[in-house]
Amino acid sequence: MTNKKISILFLLIVLICFSTNAQKKSPQLSQTKYAYTFSGEASTSTLENLTLEISNLKGVTSCKPVYKDERSSGQLIIFVEEYSRTSEGEILFEPSDLKKIILKNGLVPGELSTEQLDR
Repeated sequence: MTNKKISILFLLIVLICFSTNAQKKSPQLSQTKYAYTFSGEASTSTLENLTLEISNLKGVTSCKPVYKDERSSGQLIIFVEEYSRTSEGEILFEPSDLKKIILKNGLVPGELSTEQLDR
């Protein structure tokens, strides 16, 4: 091979390497606020259990239940911090787990709302 062909081949390899690295995105950390309403009779121990179970979910940084005895209804305020998905096999926070936990504790899930928070 001539020097010109070697130089072109080297240049192509370098361009391919830079192009591959440019396509890889670094994961971004995001914070989301979830508010899930529920109804039903909830004792203090039920609310504590809800809070504990939800706090143990991946990415949850805090969980606060707000409950009104006179209405037999309440709301769970959950803050989740997580990095964006980088592969399909990653386990991330799943909002559907909230509904399962509410049902498991004998309560009726209501509406779920989400809010993306600025970092």
